[in-house]
Amino acid sequence: MQPIVRLVKALIVAVVVMILSILPPGLHFILGPLSPLIGGFAGGIVGRLQGEEAFVFGLIEAVAAGFTAGILFPHLTHLTLGTATLWFFGIIAALYAGVLGGAAAYFGGRQVGTR
Repeated sequence: MQPIVRLVKALIVAVVVMILSILPPGLHFILGPLSPLIGGFAGGIVGRLQGEEAFVFGLIEAVAAGFTAGILFPHLTHLTLGTATLWFFGIIAALYAGVLGGAAAYFGGRQVGTR
C-alpha cells in the first residue's frame, strides 16, 4: 500500500478515536487529555506507520490541533481573546498533540512491524 494512503488511513482512525474518547460523560476528563496518545497509537497500528511517516503524522496532527485551538475554537465559541492568548493556546495544543500523537503513532507502527 502507498505511504500516503496509509497516512490518510491512520489520520482518519486517529480522529475517530480522539472524538470517541471525548464523548463519554465523566470519562472525558481522563480520556480527553490522553486522546492524542490513544488516537496516535491506534492510527499507527492501523496505518502501519514507519519512522518518517509517524513524524509526518505528528506534524499534521500538530497543525490541526493548533489551528483548532488557536483559530477555529475561539471563533466558534465567540470568545474575545487577545492575539497573544490565541497564539499561546495554539502553540501549546500543537506541541501537545503533535508530540503525543507522533510518538504514539511511531510506537504503534513498531508494534505491527514486530509481528
